Amino acid sequence: MNLKKILQYLLALIVIVAVGCFFYLEFNKNWDAIRAYHFTANPYYIFMSLILVAVGFLMVTFIWKICVNNYLQRKLSFCESMALYNTSAMLKYIPGTIWTYTAQIALMSSKGISKAVLIYINMICFICVAFVSAIYVLYYYLFYLQMAPWEISILIFILLIALDFVFITWNTSIINYLIIPINRIFKREIQPLKIKKLLVIYLQLIYFFSYVPAGIGMYFLAKGIGMEIPFSSILPIIATLSVSLVLGYIAFFSPGGLGIREGTMFVMLTQFSNVETALILPIAMRLIYIIIELLLGIIGILVGMKYGYYHKQVKSRQKQ
Repeated sequence: MNLKKILQYLLALIVIVAVGCFFYLEFNKNWDAIRAYHFTANPYYIFMSLILVAVGFLMVTFIWKICVNNYLQRKLSFCESMALYNTSAMLKYIPGTIWTYTAQIALMSSKGISKAVLIYINMICFICVAFVSAIYVLYYYLFYLQMAPWEISILIFILLIALDFVFITWNTSIINYLIIPINRIFKREIQPLKIKKLLVIYLQLIYFFSYVPAGIGMYFLAKGIGMEIPFSSILPIIATLSVSLVLGYIAFFSPGGLGIREGTMFVMLTQFSNVETALILPIAMRLIYIIIELLLGIIGILVGMKYGYYHKQVKSRQKQ
């Protein structure tokens, strides 16, 4: 094992242990309030949470399908996308390597999608979700909490929209610039690919709406474990999810953003809920995520086996 992998494992371990210690200390500090909390499980609310969060996950699968089909002659069906994307998504909890993207590269090679194209697609998707998340977060802080004067808030929000417009208009040139460090890391010459401006707008719109069922699902989860959160908190919840999601992506050294997302949720939840909710809900939400990712991954594997997608992959690799 080389030094780079050892450092990746060590950094991931340090982050997870640090966040674990933080939650442990917070639980101890607020033990009286947590002990007074009456845990109740409402299966109907929890089931609704699972369904709604799963809808958000499937919308992300749909986005991936759209991006990949943009570079394929024979388009993927949604079943194929389920089999290929959700199977690879299950592997993100393995530390040390970006297994999700590695699996995508292995599974998509027979479809004529190169490593360079998949890296490009994932960069486009990340930038799109980052802009959408920024819109939710800034709207929450500037207009919901009113943390700045009205004029300044409008100016900042307009600047964000303008920056997004710049990305949509010149996405190829921007991605070309961002690919330079990736070329150095992977020691490859990844050429930029063109993507239609309308397609980028379409992707961002789907990302924007995918947060809604996930946010409502988190609200139902809180209700399902006995937490009283007003429905008016949906916007803060969506802002919380959006920040934790993006930071989890950035912290690639942490498997599945483990620890990073929970810590972010805690910080933001304390702004509009009590400390018991801020401590318990992020952990409960992570369990929901894991359950859904496993279920969708298993469904993806079963669909792939039924329609022979993996068999086609093996035959194609044997020919190569």
